Amino acid sequence: MKHASHPNKETRSHTGFQMKMIVDRAEALYAEMEGSPDITPAQCRVLLYLESRRGDAEAVSQRDIEHHLNVSHTTVKGLLSRLEEKGLVRTAFDSEDGRVKHAYLTPYYHKRHEQARGAIERLEARMLAGFTAAEKRQLNDFLGRMARNILQNT
Repeated sequence: MKHASHPNKETRSHTGFQMKMIVDRAEALYAEMEGSPDITPAQCRVLLYLESRRGDAEAVSQRDIEHHLNVSHTTVKGLLSRLEEKGLVRTAFDSEDGRVKHAYLTPYYHKRHEQARGAIERLEARMLAGFTAAEKRQLNDFLGRMARNILQNT
């Protein structure tokens, strides 16, 4: 696999550039790891959102997903369709309002999620190698603040 060249000093000073480099490399490493699921980052975001909403027990509408991910109806429809083909989610129309479509996690998702957990833990350990526990907490605090800043009023 071809790796990106090292950025110059000026480029390294840009936080957004560094974050993009880290995310791109982490996604590539994760895809190569044994036990990682064959899903795209966008599909992963849908699954994590459903999981955060207890998507196997609680109805999560397609519109909820659109709003949470800030993407179009067509995009979510495609993501759910591909996840359904993989057996990770099932969709069903609301029994009271046939215009509303809900997504649910499947038992197969939970099985695959447990298998992927090891890959996730290995990747995180690699990314945080050399960090103290206090530095890890501080990094998470900083990232949380950045996320809140960028998501504010979106």
